[in-house]
Amino acid sequence: MFLALKLLVIAVVILPLGGCQKGTEVTTRPSAMPQNKVQLTRAQIAMLEVAAEGDTAAVKSWLDKGVDVNMRGNDNNTPIMEAAFAGKTETVKLLLDHGADLSAKKNDGETVMTLGSGHPEIVALFKNVSALVAAAGQGDNKSLNELIEKGTPLNGLDANGQSGLTEAAWNGHTATVKLLLEKGSDPTNKKSDGQTPLSLAQSRKHPEIVTLLEQAIAKRSQASPAESGK
Repeated sequence: MFLALKLLVIAVVILPLGGCQKGTEVTTRPSAMPQNKVQLTRAQIAMLEVAAEGDTAAVKSWLDKGVDVNMRGNDNNTPIMEAAFAGKTETVKLLLDHGADLSAKKNDGETVMTLGSGHPEIVALFKNVSALVAAAGQGDNKSLNELIEKGTPLNGLDANGQSGLTEAAWNGHTATVKLLLEKGSDPTNKKSDGQTPLSLAQSRKHPEIVTLLEQAIAKRSQASPAESGK
């Protein structure tokens, strides 16, 4: 009787320990693990991990392999949220260069802006991205050039889910569109609602901008994978 009772107690103690060990296999941050119904691929889990670690080379490698810059984790967290929270400025810059979206929200309502609020360099970077989008929307090429010279990423989406190029295309600022394309803006980069600079220019009937964008897209499609890997 007593032996059976002792064996039962030992089994109760051992089982939880085994389950706890199994739950810590994959990631350094709980938010990068698929805890809900979201089914993440190994590549997506790895992307969230390396973004949180600030491994910029690994992040670029996953982007080049086709992992979406704005992919969502189990918490609706994105790679740039992970990098911003951890204070990884260079990784944040790279993700913005590839069209990371500052308007995205986690399940708890946190945004990239709030998650990065404890890191002054990242806060300043986000402000510059917002300023660049605003300047492009106004056709203010002087301010735009100043922000570009500071190293502000061209392709980031601001808190409204817009990029400099989508704003310039929508508002019909041909010279601004040309400037952004010359500086390296991605003509295929989408707003958070899925619209592209080309679709916006077409809907607003800006033929010169449509032509500029079509030419840029054609040139990009003819580039080597290394050149069009963003």
